Amino acid sequence: MSARLNAALIPGTDRPVVIGEYPYYRADPANWAGNLRELRSLGVDVVSFYLPWRFHETGEGEQRAFDFHGKTDPQRDVVRLISLAAEAGLAVLVKPGPFIHAEVQLGGLPDRLCDSGRTPYRGLTGDLLTSQAKPLPSLLDPAVKDEVATWLRAVADEVVSPTAAPRGPVVALQLGNEGMSGDVHIAIDAQDASPAAREEFARWLSARGLTDEAARAGDELADWPSALRLLWSRWSGEAIAGLWDWISDLFPAGPARVANVPLARAIGPDATIDAWAARHRALKGSRHLIGHTEWVGNPAQSPEAFSTHLGEILLGDTDVLEANWGFTWDDESFAGPRTPLFNALLALTLGSTTVSVYTACAAGTWGELIDMDPEGLRAEGVDPALHAPPYCPGAPLTEAGDHNPTAESLKLLARFLDQHGAALAGSRLDRDADLLVDRALAEAGAWQREGKTVLQELTEAVHEQLRDTHRLVGLRWLDEAPHRTAQDAAGALGVLRAGHPGASTAPVELSVAAGVPAHGAVAEFVAGLATDVRRWTSAHRRAVALTRTGPDGTRFIGAFNPTGTDDRVSGADGDWAVELPAGTAALAVSREGKLLGWLATPTASTAVTLTWGGEQADALRVTAS
Repeated sequence: MSARLNAALIPGTDRPVVIGEYPYYRADPANWAGNLRELRSLGVDVVSFYLPWRFHETGEGEQRAFDFHGKTDPQRDVVRLISLAAEAGLAVLVKPGPFIHAEVQLGGLPDRLCDSGRTPYRGLTGDLLTSQAKPLPSLLDPAVKDEVATWLRAVADEVVSPTAAPRGPVVALQLGNEGMSGDVHIAIDAQDASPAAREEFARWLSARGLTDEAARAGDELADWPSALRLLWSRWSGEAIAGLWDWISDLFPAGPARVANVPLARAIGPDATIDAWAARHRALKGSRHLIGHTEWVGNPAQSPEAFSTHLGEILLGDTDVLEANWGFTWDDESFAGPRTPLFNALLALTLGSTTVSVYTACAAGTWGELIDMDPEGLRAEGVDPALHAPPYCPGAPLTEAGDHNPTAESLKLLARFLDQHGAALAGSRLDRDADLLVDRALAEAGAWQREGKTVLQELTEAVHEQLRDTHRLVGLRWLDEAPHRTAQDAAGALGVLRAGHPGASTAPVELSVAAGVPAHGAVAEFVAGLATDVRRWTSAHRRAVALTRTGPDGTRFIGAFNPTGTDDRVSGADGDWAVELPAGTAALAVSREGKLLGWLATPTASTAVTLTWGGEQADALRVTAS
């Protein structure tokens, strides 16, 4: 589905929507009401939260039941939480899993589902998908699905049905998490290949008349021909989307269905962008709204992470559902006001209609059902101290009601969106050329184990062109946009196809072999696409700019410096300039050459400055006070 998330979450809205995560199962119920009111005052529009299955399940065997009303523990009273959210003026996004991750023991699953008697989630290579060193179950196993259905029907009946929109505040449901079990962005041969999964694959093949291939679905991977591997690439997304459909049908109509598809690493030896892209065909073609998670490095400090965000948000054309606003496991800068705002501005400039604040509150009240097993963490090479309370220590709000430094950025963003959000959401990203990409390149590249894949080279090339020649090459999938409309027109239109190298003689079309390195051919092709017309320049080719234009001529200029050295970005005709210290960003809005307002990432030392028409523009800068 290609609809945008903002309109689904807040029907009738014309601006980007702010989603704030509130992990109630880590917060004292006495603090819920005050926390939710304060999140609303900080600019949050929609509060989201996972429902940990293991936390709400009570009793054993025939006495097993679920508590959503606080009968056994007031912290389980999620129905009250939803009521408090409505009183605070917040819409609600419910995320019942079944697997939620969220740094909860076993991703919220009950212990019994990860016991040795269950069918584990096992890839084609034989490797298990684990959580705290315990194997996660295959959600395609009929016995597991029966238990999952019991849990989700209870959530549907007791939590969602009484509170669902339009009569209640629950406007959306998230299906699964990061696929089903954090598996959308894993390697293609790590996808669930348990006996139940292979049976599903065989049925999918048979339904398409591929009976010979179906007969080989249970063979060892080493015996699979390349054609069967390519079919697995396509089915891997179908398998996840099929589970989403099954979960969705367990819930009442009304709330929108959303799915969280994480970005994948696009650069380096552990890159899985091709597997991500292969699955994306079915996921974007599903009947559900697709958003993305941004746990692929820090674009404010890493050009490689910036390349990944740039390339995959362009290709995926998705809104943000989960972004780091305070976790400091391997990067302390996420607890400061600069980094989360940089990443939010990047996503908005690339077209996201949502801002995700994960989490919005640093909560620290939880028990053993939530706490992860220390020995299991150590077995996976994780220091348990990293997960000591509070959860997300740099979140904008503390459970006690105090503000952390990231609150400044949230207030800045909320004020800017109140003033200019409608114009931003109604604008289009300016591109100097467009490139339509054949998905077959990803389906074969997912199996490539040596050298850069075509998609990896493409991702690097698009960033290099933006950085070095100040031109943006837009990316879209050929199967999703075979013909560009007049409204989309922006310079040259190129096509990157899978085929025999040199097979195409068209000047704006390149055929490359799928599943093998392109050895620079893609980068050379991308370099030849864009026109010589430049909207901006940078002093040192470190920082970049992205621009958007609205139907009334409103123009947005986003300037980003994802490096450790200062830079300056200027308009091509010298009418504006932004001084960008390392790791900073700014977003300005103008109409008919007149500056209307701007905001920038806060810094502890050298500030971001904007010069407009030869004068300092401090008077029009959005501030948090």
